[in-house]
Amino acid sequence: MHTEISPWVEKLSPYRLVIAIGAAVLVLVVALAWVAWRWSVAEDRMELMQKQAEAGFLQAPSTNRTVRVDLRAPALVSVGGSELPERLDLVLNARTDRYARFRVSLLREDGTLLVHAGPLVRDSNFDIWFSLNSSILPAGRYLVRVEGYARNGKLERFAEARLASG
Repeated sequence: MHTEISPWVEKLSPYRLVIAIGAAVLVLVVALAWVAWRWSVAEDRMELMQKQAEAGFLQAPSTNRTVRVDLRAPALVSVGGSELPERLDLVLNARTDRYARFRVSLLREDGTLLVHAGPLVRDSNFDIWFSLNSSILPAGRYLVRVEGYARNGKLERFAEARLASG
């Protein structure tokens, strides 16, 4: 059985090796670019871990401290400042009929999220208890954001309070 080969396929035959080599080089370049990009990501993470090691990792708390925060009249609350880490129990007064469940977020002053906790419910005194280790709070200012879960399940901003550490 004789098959007819198109003229363009006959012209392509001498270049088949060149095309295969070009495709292999292109795949190799893409693979090397991806590896180089991932390498830089790994170096960035290593640098971040080194900074964290210099600042100190999470340490076991030596004492407990309860801090009351009135969300209706929030004032700057000072926490930490001790050489030894503390377990901070933030008692957030959340008197409202609009929400039964809440989410508490701790953010740095620049807006970087540190901790999300939720859904949380209030105790019988309408307080939300939020505990954290003071060793995650280097010197600086922080924002405690309290959001309520609406009846449709979406989060709505309820209140904010400011913390100062150090």
